[in-house]
Amino acid sequence: MRGTWDDVNRRLAGAILALDLDDVLVVGERVEPVKRGLFRKAPAAAPRRWASVTAAQSALLAEVVGSTSFGGEWETAPEVEAQLRGQGWQEPWSPDFRTWNREAPLVKAPVIALAIVRALEALGCEVADLEVTLRREDPQA
Repeated sequence: MRGTWDDVNRRLAGAILALDLDDVLVVGERVEPVKRGLFRKAPAAAPRRWASVTAAQSALLAEVVGSTSFGGEWETAPEVEAQLRGQGWQEPWSPDFRTWNREAPLVKAPVIALAIVRALEALGCEVADLEVTLRREDPQA
């Protein structure tokens, strides 16, 4: 991505407002393709910092990569965890989940966009290293 965190925030708010039901917008560090040999299994992907937002029926569901302190994949310093809590992110309520999360009504898309930007910034991401992907979740699966 190009620009500043403010630019990311503006683009993200617009993209969230344009989501269709069950669309998932993911903002995260660029993933380098994993190379594997002809008969070798591909190595596991390295952990990366990311955030996502899903458009549900009447709410936006946001997630940020979870901390290893509660079973997530990203090693997060205690002061960063405290910062995320202070920003309104919640730890998972079940051991089956492993990400920071928060929810907001659909009209609060700009609030969710800003929360994602602040979380990625707190986690130490650089704007230039971010990429955005959009995918559709199958609610029947």
